[in-house]
Amino acid sequence: MHTDIEAHYADLIEHADLMGELCMTWCRAASADQVIHALDVDVLDVTMSDLQGLINESYEDLEEGRLPRFLLLAEEPPWFLAVEYSVDRALGALERLSSDGEAICLTGSQMLYRGRLYYARGGRRLCMFNYGDDTWGDTASIEKHLDGLFNLHERYADVERGLVPGEQTLNDWRIHAFVLMERITGIRLSFELLEQGNALYRFWGWGDPPHGSNNGPQP
Repeated sequence: MHTDIEAHYADLIEHADLMGELCMTWCRAASADQVIHALDVDVLDVTMSDLQGLINESYEDLEEGRLPRFLLLAEEPPWFLAVEYSVDRALGALERLSSDGEAICLTGSQMLYRGRLYYARGGRRLCMFNYGDDTWGDTASIEKHLDGLFNLHERYADVERGLVPGEQTLNDWRIHAFVLMERITGIRLSFELLEQGNALYRFWGWGDPPHGSNNGPQP
């Protein structure tokens, strides 16, 4: 039987469109500008949108044969949540995103049945949890958060409380990945957070006009 927190994330996974294809990264930062700077991208524009808007815009890019240029950024001080569909720029920038604190990134693919959770602190990637495989790195800095999260790895079982590995699925693993993210950040990921108006960044990609160019009608 699921605990309340596990039931919350089971419901989120079941009902959030394409949740399994997202790269979701929490990081501590002083401002949105600091997050974007760490990603080392060129911003074309910023609008307000929600998760479905991110997915729609990203899917259009994929249909046009280009990598999605969009990132949704939500703020829950002192944390920011960066969400990407079918790309993982934030994972590539995890060391920079954690340079003044810590960052945790969940990525994978529901279609390919893959899941990975990365944790970084002080500019260093410390550990990684891989669905169906062993844990990489040193988990000592987050050991207090791992109690009972046996779906991340059986070593975190709590036999005394009956929390032991069983028939694990990718969704079971992802539920415990979200629980760990909540324990580290103190923030519960919710439909409301994903569906409210957040900043949707569009980055420069191949074929976009140079910065400062004027593509309007010429006299």
